[in-house]
Amino acid sequence: MRSGRVPLRERIAMDQMNYQPQAPVPPAAPPPASQPVYAKGCLSAAWEDIKMTPGYVGKLVVLGLIMCVPILNFVVAGYLLHWAREVPFGGRTPMPPKYVTGKNFEYGFYAFVISLVVGIVVSVAGMILGFIPLLGALVSLALSLAGAVAASLMQMRMIMGYTIGDGFAVKDLWAVAQRNWGQLLLVTLVPGVVVGFIVAVVSMVVLLFAMLLAMGAAMPMAVSASAVSDPSFGEVMGLLGVIAGPTLFAALIVYVLACFAEALASTLTMRGLGHWVARYAPEWTALVAPVPPTYPTTPADPQNPGVPQ
Repeated sequence: MRSGRVPLRERIAMDQMNYQPQAPVPPAAPPPASQPVYAKGCLSAAWEDIKMTPGYVGKLVVLGLIMCVPILNFVVAGYLLHWAREVPFGGRTPMPPKYVTGKNFEYGFYAFVISLVVGIVVSVAGMILGFIPLLGALVSLALSLAGAVAASLMQMRMIMGYTIGDGFAVKDLWAVAQRNWGQLLLVTLVPGVVVGFIVAVVSMVVLLFAMLLAMGAAMPMAVSASAVSDPSFGEVMGLLGVIAGPTLFAALIVYVLACFAEALASTLTMRGLGHWVARYAPEWTALVAPVPPTYPTTPADPQNPGVPQ
């Protein structure tokens, strides 16, 4: 009597008939590349570079004084951009001793053109979107902040390539900016916002004190003039002079303080952007071909490779 087992040969044939090939397993996606962890943020590194300069306070004061002079203040932007440019090439030199040079003025003017173009675009967009109920003001503020970030990054790319056209490579700028939004926003916005807030508070105090001083000085003159039925022209002008004098002097103080503050904020922002480019956009060092150095270079002084002669 045969058992109920299926012969081995028949089982093998049945297994071959019922065999279903397995679908290929797709390869596992590679893990995202992790960004290196830096000991210091871009702003902290920029501040360390500034403090490394002997007499850095005096240099910032000189930059602030130059900033007070219209047109000539283009030099400040060019000076800071050239100093920031060395960082992606490995340079860590102190702030340069020469401020007013032809190259600083030229590339400072290019930086002004970039800011002007971005400002016009932001203003037009703000006028169009500003009519949106409730959200118009917020949209305008967001556009202003975005414009400040864009202008700073465009200026940095411009100095890396040494042509104003390099600053308007919008596609590359957008791709690079996404590599680290946090550090980019921190570098381009925080110095200006913090310094601007401090200057605004100090300015309000100075102007208020000047107005109170002017009103206190003008009060006796106003009382004596009111006792006369027909005050003379000289008395009126004297009263206006007493009021306007302290106010104009206070306004001048506020203007100078604002220029010094802008110089400090710009120094932090530009040097910080140099560190940002070194970390997240090192390919920008290839935007312009390097030129032979005029003297032997050192790791601390790479002579800004690519500087046009």
